[in-house]
Parts: sequence; structure tokens; C-alpha cells
Amino acid sequence: MTERGGVGTAPARIERVGAKGWGRHRTIGAAVRAAGDGAVVSVAAGRYGESLILERTVRIVAEAGGQVEIAPAEGPALVVRGGTVTVQGLRLVAQGRGRPAVSVTSGALSLQGCEVRGGYVEVTGRASATLRDCTVAGTAGAGVDVADSAQARLVGGAVHDVEGAGLVLRGGARVVLSGTAVREVSGAGLHLRDAASVELDRVELSHTATAALLVEGEASAVVRDSQFFDNDGDAVQASGSAPFAVGWWPDPLPARPLLDTPATGADEPGGIRLERCVFERTGGTAVSLAGPANADLRDCRIDTAADAGVIASGEVRLAMTGTHVARTRSTGVALLGGAQARIDGGTVVDTGANGVYLAGEARAVLRDTTVRQTTYTAVHLGGTAIAGLADCVIADTSECGVRVTGGALVRVEGGRVERARQRGVTVEDTGDAHLRHVTISESEVGLRLDTPHRPLVEHCVISDIGQTGVEVAKGSGPTVRHTRISACGGAGVFVDAGAAPVVDGCEIERCGGTGVVVWTGADPSIRACTVTNCKKNGVYLGADAGGTVEDVDISATGYPALYVGAGAAPVLRRCHVHDVEEDLTLVEGATPTFDQCTSADVGTATMPAEDGGSRVRRVALGHAGDAGQPTARAGKPDPTDADELPDLLAQLDRLVGLEKVKQDVGSLVKLMQMVRRRREAGLSPPPLSRHLVFAGNPGTGKTTVARLYGRILRALGMLGSGHLVEADRSTLVGEYVGHTAPKTQAAFRRALHGVLFIDEAYALVSDGNSMDFGHEAIATLVKLMEDHREEVVVIVAGYPSEMTRFVNTNPGLASRFSRTLTFDDYTTDELVSIVRHQAADHEYHLTPEAVEGLRRYVDVAARGEGFGNGRFARGVFQRMTERHAARIADLAVPTTAQLTTLEPQDLIDLTGAP
Repeated sequence: MTERGGVGTAPARIERVGAKGWGRHRTIGAAVRAAGDGAVVSVAAGRYGESLILERTVRIVAEAGGQVEIAPAEGPALVVRGGTVTVQGLRLVAQGRGRPAVSVTSGALSLQGCEVRGGYVEVTGRASATLRDCTVAGTAGAGVDVADSAQARLVGGAVHDVEGAGLVLRGGARVVLSGTAVREVSGAGLHLRDAASVELDRVELSHTATAALLVEGEASAVVRDSQFFDNDGDAVQASGSAPFAVGWWPDPLPARPLLDTPATGADEPGGIRLERCVFERTGGTAVSLAGPANADLRDCRIDTAADAGVIASGEVRLAMTGTHVARTRSTGVALLGGAQARIDGGTVVDTGANGVYLAGEARAVLRDTTVRQTTYTAVHLGGTAIAGLADCVIADTSECGVRVTGGALVRVEGGRVERARQRGVTVEDTGDAHLRHVTISESEVGLRLDTPHRPLVEHCVISDIGQTGVEVAKGSGPTVRHTRISACGGAGVFVDAGAAPVVDGCEIERCGGTGVVVWTGADPSIRACTVTNCKKNGVYLGADAGGTVEDVDISATGYPALYVGAGAAPVLRRCHVHDVEEDLTLVEGATPTFDQCTSADVGTATMPAEDGGSRVRRVALGHAGDAGQPTARAGKPDPTDADELPDLLAQLDRLVGLEKVKQDVGSLVKLMQMVRRRREAGLSPPPLSRHLVFAGNPGTGKTTVARLYGRILRALGMLGSGHLVEADRSTLVGEYVGHTAPKTQAAFRRALHGVLFIDEAYALVSDGNSMDFGHEAIATLVKLMEDHREEVVVIVAGYPSEMTRFVNTNPGLASRFSRTLTFDDYTTDELVSIVRHQAADHEYHLTPEAVEGLRRYVDVAARGEGFGNGRFARGVFQRMTERHAARIADLAVPTTAQLTTLEPQDLIDLTGAP
């Protein structure tokens, strides 16, 4: 029989095969031998126990109506040694695992709608193979093995249930996958070695025991629109010597502003390119690179990794554009050794460690990138790393926004650092920094500079800071110029002993403490600054302080505008004080030089006269009232502070739950008010211990209440500043003999006139180890509490059972911590209320159905030891807003109601299902 071809083509001969003898041939091999080149072999349903060896152009097609299976007793089911072979609709089975079921050593093979079982597909030499809508399964060693200069293409279909790698590419092999699934393999999904290359388009790589995509040597991969999920190891792992171009990486610290630096450009040869890929539920690191290697991630999304999002180590060149990393158990993006990275746009969110971490000699430039909600510091530099950040947003971190340690160097151009629980930006060890046009806000400390180098801070805004705006540590000499520092709970600028900063052209305003504090022996240059609306002094110059204060305008301070301590010898030149109650407090022994200083609209003026005559009132002891300093008003409430008491008590009352804690604090307030009245009446006060134990599980509001308690004590006149200093074992306990006492004393000194809050205080006591340095910290703490019992309040906090054990470890502790406030876990209704408060604070509202769903969700949540209480509730709200954002993202013009309304579908359970 013949088959008609198209116009001008010769008819193709058809050879029929039937296992039961109805056709012309009983075996496929016989039909092929009888057929000429280009013939069609039509095979009836049945099982054929032969091994086909093909060396000519032929087409083998399974007839409709049943399955055609080729299953030889041994050897491959199909061997192609030449010609162009097409096989359609057959099941090809190899006996014995670890052997090829299909072997192509020369010519070209096209498998269409076939199933390969028991053995793998092998393509070697210069052969080529195409698998279209085929399944390769139940193999060992590999699913598809392509070697030498061979080429293969997989379109649709799947490779699965493989003991070993799904696909192995060796030598100079070239492979393309489109719409294919590779899953359930005990090794790597794709393993590339030598100079092999692969191109993936709309591919699924899932449930692999090791890396989903493993690239070694000079191999390269281009992956587009593909999904990696539920892989036990790394999703992408690359190491070796993939080539990369030199010179296209931007300088992290260019001479011109970062924003003017070219985004760089030509595509890199070799390496890995990932475009619009999604990585979900990765058992290891989503993308792990060990150099020399090269990788380019564009518009990718990494979500939920058991380790890091991206790690680059060694001579790696990494580019990330519009890529989002979220919910990693470890660091979001880590650059180690000599790795270099360019990160444009995208986000790094909700990490279990740092957001972006650089160590060794790493280099990076980040532009328009958001890093937020990190457990450790958001952007951390160590070693001799160098990074440039341009127009980035760093927010909501449990530690620092940007931290520079070792000999690292950072330049930050534009952007914001906000809501860092510890410090917005900190530079330590021998690190260095240049900050320009940066806004730092809503952090406990805005900027801390503790380095012998001379960091430069210019044209920045530091505002809404819990404690100090700028801290200049001992021995540091930074330059801070043309920067506005405002709304700090403590000092605007604090200059520690021996520091010599330049503070030039800055505006310092609305500070809860002193505008500029110059501590013992410091030698700053403060010039052309304005200091206004500070609750305490404008400029405080401590004992033995020096330096120059010139062309400084000071106004509207609660305490004397200038304070000069004993032995201090600063030069004050052309300073102008106005609109204050008192212009100067000068302590006995101070020898300042006043040159052309003036005052106006001052209630009590003691500034030296222009003619050199002395109008200075000297006092035996003057106080300043900033954190860590004595205050002239200690023991007497500032009228403005006393006015705060009702508001502070109202803030306490507005906290969700904690009814017993509120009652206990209310009782303490009444007791302290009575103590104050007895003192004012000349009567002896009753015994009073202000130190407290806060016993409760994590997330029950202990830190929040501690901060309010300090402010309440300030309003009552029991503390000078009422600021909160947080500490833990690492803050108080040293690493060697003689190290612990100074560390404990330093923390205690920072807390003078405020509250020292020691979280997980029981960690100071190590079970069964009497030589642990924690015992020294406790002994030092007990003595300091006795020596400064009127100047500080200590609160120890932690799990209830552990706190009882801790207090009983030392008789001094038991006598000083005689009152315990118990913080109960939140009820379901209280947790729901916290979520609703969070929603209201962020201009969202929940529908009644969403509230009811939320209540059911909270009701069934596991509440073991690690349950986060309030943190759990805040996390639920955050995830709801993320689901809400994804839900309305595709709306062309969402209404205000759609933008602000949280529905039941925005609530997810612990598995992530709706």
C-alpha cells in the first residue's frame, strides 16, 4: 500500500505490523528492513519484545485502538544510528534500571506522544532528538542524558520518578525545554556540566531531592517564565567558571552621584539568566552561586525558602532587576568573598536573618530597592565590603537599617531608612560611610558613628527618633553638615568622650532631651547650627569638655540654653540665645571662652557682657537632664512632663488586653504620687521598690509597657528622662575575664535617669556553670542598682517560670525585685482586636465576614511556646494586606473601597490556602 504525498512529492510507502500476524510483518524490525527511506511503519497494538536499531529515515506510528509497547528482554528499546527517525505514540521500555531505553548516537530522532519507561533517553555524538508531549519516567541514573555535541528539545510532556537527575547535560550538549515538567527526582532536576547549555521556557521544576537546576563548569542556562517549587535542596545552584565580561559593573562609590551612574548594560555571555521565574517553598537556597560564575535575574519572585533567597560566594557577577525576595528563613540576599552584584528595583521582605548581607570583599550597588521586615539588620556590611545604595527604602527591621562593620564602606544616596528597632544607620569598627540626601526616621537611634574613620553625613533628615538622633562614639570624628535632626526622644546629637566631630549647618529641633550633648573630654566643632524647641538644654558641655561652638542660634529650650560643666573649657563664639527662661548654667570650675555671644528675650540672663564684665552666675552643681546625665529637676516633675501623665495613662489604657497589668501600674502610680506628696510635706516616704519583673510569653506587650512606665515615672518626677535602654545577655556579658563588668556598667550608664529593660534576663544564669560570666553581670547589676537607686529603674522580663528561677538565683535580686507584673497571653477576641487596630492605623477596614473568618482562624491557631501573641496578630494583618494587594493588582482603576477593604479571601491559614 502507499500513502499519497503532497503535490510534487512521491507517495510514501506504508509497511504494516501486527503482532498477531494479520499484517504483512510480525515485527517492527522486519517492517523497517523491508521499507525504503522515508517509509511509514504502521504498528498495531501489542507488545513487541525486540530492540529496534534504525539507521535510515523512517516513521513509526502506533495505530489507534490500543497501546504499542516495545520491550526487549535486554538492551535499549530503540537505537538510532542515522537518518531522520520519527516515532509516534509508542511505549518504549528497557529492562534493568540504569540503562538507556532510547539511544541516539547519530542522525535525528523525533518522539511524539511517546512514553519511555525503565531506562533513560541517551543522545550523544552529533545526534539530535526531539521529545514532543512525551513522558520519561521510572528510570535510574537520569531521565534524559545528552552528551558531546548532541542537541535535544523537549516540548510539553514530563520527566518524573527518576532515581538520579531528571536531565544530565555534558560536554557541549545543547538542550531546549518548552512547557515541560521535571519533577519527583532523587537528584537534580537538570544537571549541566562542562560547556553544556540549556534554554527553558515555561518549565516546571519541582520535588527534586537536590538542586532543581545544577550548573557546573562553563555550562550556561537561560530560563524564562518557569516555576521552581517544593524542591528539597537549592532551586538553582551554580558553580564553576562561566565566563563573564569585565568592566560593566558600576562602581559602588562613583565620583558622581549614584543616580547618574549608568545602569550598565550588555547581556553577559555564559552563566545563568532567569527571567520572570517563580521560586516557591524551596528547601534550601533559592539561587546559590559559587564563583567564578555569572547570573542575571530579571522580574523573578522568590517566596518561602528554608535558607537564603540568593547567595553569591567568590568571583560571582550577579544582576537582579525587578526581583522580589520574601519569607526566607535566613538572609534574603548574601554576597560573600569577591562577589559583585547590581540590584535594581525589587524587594527583599520578611527575612529570618539579614535582608542584604555583604562580607569579605563583596561589592554591590542597590537602586530603587526596598528591604523591610528583617529579623536582623536590613543591610549589613562586614569585612572590606563596599556598597552603594541609591533611592532605596530600608524599613521595619528588628535591628539596624544599615550596619557597617569591620573595614566595610557604604555610600547611601537618597532614599529612606525607617522604623529600625535599634539604629537607623550604624558605622562601627573601622567602617566608613557617606550619607547624602537620606531620610532616617522612626528608629530608636537615628545614626550611630563609632569608627576612627571620618564618615560624611550631608543634606540628610533624621526625625521621629525614640532616643538619640546622632550618636558620635568615643574617638570618632565624623562630619555632619546641612542635616535636619528633629523630634528625638532624647538628645539630638550626642558626642561621647574623646570624640571630635564637625557638626556644620545643621538644624536641631523638637528634642525630648538636649539638642547637643558634648560629653566628658569631647572636642567637637559645632558651627552655623540652630537648636530650638528642646525640652532640656540647647547645648550641654559636660565636665572637661572642649571644642568650639560658633555661630549657633539657640531658642525655646526647657532648661538653660547653655550648660558648661566643671573643668570644661570650650570656645563659644558668636552664639545667640533667645526666647528662653535662662541662657546659661555654669558649673564651678568651668573656664569657657565667650566671644561676641549675645542673648535676647531671656528671663534670666547670665551670659558674660560684651565689655568683658562678669555677669555669670556660678553654681556648685548644674544638671542637664539628658539620657545618662544628671538633671537639675530630678525629684521634681517638669510641669510639661506632669501634663503628660493623663495622656500616658490613657495610652496604657488603650492597649489591648493586659487588664491586670493596667491595674498594677495604676496602683504603682497612686503609690508614687503619695510618696511625692509626703516628701513635699516633709514626711518620710514608705519603702518603695520601683524595679519590676515582667513575666509573660513573647509578644504580650512587655517592651511597650516598659517604655510607657519610664515616661510615667518621668511625668511623676521620679526619673529625669524616662528613656528606655534595651539589653540582653550579649549586651551585659563579656567574652573573657574582666570584660563583663565594664559592659554591664556601660549599659547601666546609658540607662541612668531612665529604664534599663533586660529581656530574657534568665539567660544571664547558665545552668550548672558556676564560672559563667553571667553571674558577674548580675553581681555588678545589683551593686549599681544600690548605688543609683534613685536614678534608674531596672525591669527584667521573660517567660514566667524562668523569671521565678532567675530572681531566686541571687539574694540581691530577690530583695530588689519584689513586685512581678504578669502579662497574660491574649485571648482570641483580643488578638482579633489587635488586627482590627492595625487595620485602622493603616487605613484598612475588615468586612464583618472577614472579622468572623479571622476569629475562626485565630481560634484554631497553635499556641505553643513559640506563639507570638501580638506579633502573631501583626503578622496575620501583614499577610492579609499582601493577599489583598495581589487580589486587586490587576484592577485597572480600583475604587477607594476596593483599596481599603479586607475580605475573607484575604485571610490565609497556616498552610497558605484560602
